Amino acid sequence: MKLDPKQTAFGRHETFPLRYAWLTKGFEALQALPNIFSQPDRAMVLLGVGRNMVSAIQYWLQAARLIEFTEGQGVPTDLCEMLLGADGDPYLEDEATLWMLHWLIASNTELATEFFWFFNRFAMPRFQEPEVRAGMTDFTVQELGIERSQSTLKSDVNNLLRMYTPASDKDEDHLDSPLGQLRLIESDTKAHSYRSLRTTRPFLPAVALHFALAERFADEPEPPALPVRLMLYGGDDRAAPGAVFRLSEEGLMASFARVMERWPGHYELRDTAGVHQI
Repeated sequence: MKLDPKQTAFGRHETFPLRYAWLTKGFEALQALPNIFSQPDRAMVLLGVGRNMVSAIQYWLQAARLIEFTEGQGVPTDLCEMLLGADGDPYLEDEATLWMLHWLIASNTELATEFFWFFNRFAMPRFQEPEVRAGMTDFTVQELGIERSQSTLKSDVNNLLRMYTPASDKDEDHLDSPLGQLRLIESDTKAHSYRSLRTTRPFLPAVALHFALAERFADEPEPPALPVRLMLYGGDDRAAPGAVFRLSEEGLMASFARVMERWPGHYELRDTAGVHQI
């Protein structure tokens, strides 16, 4: 999904990070009543949450690209059925599911613009919250040509940091988000700072990188060939697997080797005029 400055979204999460069970509860509610989110009062009863949380659940289903809404009717995508259906991983117990959900959100330039920006554009390995907010402000003004209120941007930044910081790093009154398990952002509470480092991530499930690469290549002409550097750092207004998964160059190549070993014939490495390509 390529970044289009005319199609972006901020502040749609009602200040609520993604929580455990929300995606599955929303998916099951839509199976029972496809227009449930057009009936807020009924949705509050069926989902067992407040009105703002109903909106947040609907948002996260869309941000994760699991549900498509047409004229008030919610239709689960094939991917949603695969991930959250009875034969999938409805309780998000498989870490591969979490990595795939992370990719789906962080590559969604239209509905999760702040997440796309952070994981694909924000390069500081160590930072404080005001630095993230300043970077996001510059991005919205200079690149998107829009102005968002500081309260909206502060809410977005706080939401992002809360959603990806592991539960052990948070105050007790912060409810855990499943994506905190990935440890893509960690906090130093004493220094009031954070870190989001590129590492080798040897435990990254091969299927997650395979899925991200397949999506990334889907928009390319045949036969597709993309520079390794583009897959690592981005630069064409699309999500880069290496950046989204916070992989070092060594980590990306090691993970890619595991993908090629498990799914032979899908990818190959080439060196054309000194440019490494996948």
